[in-house]
Parts: sequence; structure tokens; C-alpha cells
Amino acid sequence: MRRDEIDALVITRRQDVQYLTGYRCTGQRIPVACIISENNQPQLIISEFREDTLVGESILAKVHTFSSSLSDDWYRAQGHSYWNAIIGAIKELNLSKKMIGLQFDWLSVRELDTLKSSLPDAGFRDFSQNIWKIRYIKEPSEIDAIRQAVNVAEIGVRTALETVASGKSEDQASLEIESAMRVAGGQQRGIRAAVLSGDRARYPFAMPGPHRIRTEDFVVLDITVSHSGYFAEIARTLHLGQPTDQQRKLFDYVLNAMKIAEKVMQPELTFEDLTKQIMKKSGKIFPFNTLIQPLGSSIGLDLREPPYITLESQFSLKEGMVFTLHPTGFVSGVGAVKIADVFLVTSEGVENLASLDRETM
Repeated sequence: MRRDEIDALVITRRQDVQYLTGYRCTGQRIPVACIISENNQPQLIISEFREDTLVGESILAKVHTFSSSLSDDWYRAQGHSYWNAIIGAIKELNLSKKMIGLQFDWLSVRELDTLKSSLPDAGFRDFSQNIWKIRYIKEPSEIDAIRQAVNVAEIGVRTALETVASGKSEDQASLEIESAMRVAGGQQRGIRAAVLSGDRARYPFAMPGPHRIRTEDFVVLDITVSHSGYFAEIARTLHLGQPTDQQRKLFDYVLNAMKIAEKVMQPELTFEDLTKQIMKKSGKIFPFNTLIQPLGSSIGLDLREPPYITLESQFSLKEGMVFTLHPTGFVSGVGAVKIADVFLVTSEGVENLASLDRETM
């Protein structure tokens, strides 16, 4: 903030509010915000309906509440009462003539206009990318939460290995796995057990459907779960019958890409170089575009956080970063293979936070 000559930050993205204050808002429709300024206690702006949830919470902030009225003529997530509470807190802190940092990628034009008209003497500057940079390196408590999420995700994979069968529908198998993860402590936000068969498995965030699982197809088990708001992703690929030679080669190709990445990842290696090494050392048995980019990304309060592992990325690995590596290979007529694990960057390389065997064929 000092470097960018910003006097106050108004944070409106719920994951970033949790990161900065410790408050985890579980509702998706009702907004939350915080204001950060030097020499002042952080200001937390929450719905009056959520005030009771603060009992027993370790919240490092002064709390302001707003009324969530259904009669508000704005969409509830950006209503007048919410922004009035934010503007009121800014004025209370004597910041109404200061430079204010905002998350431009999390504001509507209408909201920005409201701030400018209500605070005509203030200046506004985007702080979005700086928030991501602050979140790149994970604190020990964040890493512990991700470890717990990985443990639950692995329960989902183990359940899948026992329940996925030929003839069963994708959505039926997925529901059984999600149920097991909830029993194990997975939270409603973030649980996704996607059992995907056939070519659709190559699409990011594809959803299971009524399709029946066939013996001759690959079956991708793509499991995500959150713990205390922090995500983990584990993916494995099965074949319930006898794979063809090409299917076996594609599986080994993706498996080898994961092994290469785990071996070469170390602090200060750029994501561009990491991607090049994976592509080069994976061999030429398939075209280079067989592996779908990005090959991975940072993970934390969001399932997909920047930076991303691509040929275009100039970012470097840093000790304390946590990544999901999720190489996905697709060949028309052969199928799709995905393997994903979560890695912590250490001073000596990377630590795989998962323990499941990747060889499932």
C-alpha cells in the first residue's frame, strides 16, 4: 500500500476478506467486505443476519453491519445498504479524501460510480493483482487446512475405486462419493465428485450426467473438496475393462508428465521452463498439444488461483507456494486421462501432500 501510495483498501471478494480478517462467510448470496488502513483496526462489513455467527470467532476487525432487505432495488449482493455501510466506515476513519485501493475485477460499473459520487474527494486505484501476490505464499495454518482437504479428497477417491462400476451412471456414482466426503468432514462449498467417462472428461469442470459408464472407456475421478475454506484437488483415471494399446500409452504419457513435473519442480524455476521441460521430457509418442494447458495452478481459498503453469507464464516457483498439478491428456478416438495431486514447494523441491498411488490401470 505504501509503495502504491494507497491509504486504504476496500476488499469485497469473500475469499480475500477471509484471508485478511479470518472471517469465513458461508453464504454465497449475501456480501461481505473489509477495509484495511494503516494505524487502524481492520473494519469488517457483514450482514446483520450474520452477526450471530461471530460468537466465538477469532476475528481481527471492528464489525459494521448492514441490513439485507429483499425490497432493495439492487441485486442483494451489491445493494445500497451494503455500500452505505462501507462508505460510512470510510468516513468514520477520516479516509474520505484519501487514495483508496479497490478490486476492480470484483466491482460493477454501478458500484464504482456509487463510490465516486459518494466520495467525490477520494481517489481510486486497482489493487486486485497485489492481493493475489500477497496470497501466493501460504502460511502454515493455510497449508494445514489444505492438508486436511487433501485427506478428505483421498477418501473420495478411495470410495470411487470401490463404487464406480460399468453400467452405473456418472451422476449416481458421483453422489455416492460426495456423500462419503461429507461424512468425512468435507464442506458443502467446494465438494465436487465428478465421475466422467468418455471424451467429456477432457473439459475443465465438466459435470457428471446420466451417461452410463462403459467398460471400454476411461473413467476420470475428479475430486475437489474444501476444509476451512481451503481447497484440494485429487484426480485419478480408471479403466474397467482391458485397455487398448493406445489407451495404455496415453495413460503412461500423462502419468510420466506428472512424474517429470514432481522431479523438476524447485524454487525459482519459471512456469514457462517447467512447462517446456514437461513437454520435452514426456516424449514424442503423442503431439505436444495432447496435454491440455494449463498443467496446473496455485490452489488455496480458490480452486484455481494465479499463477498458472503454462508456456506463457513468467512467474517462478517460490518456497511456500501450494499447487495442484493436473495434467490432462486427450486423443480423439482414444479418450481422456487426468491425474491430479497437490504439492507444497519446499526449499529442496516439492512435497506431495497426497498419498494415493497414481497407477490405477
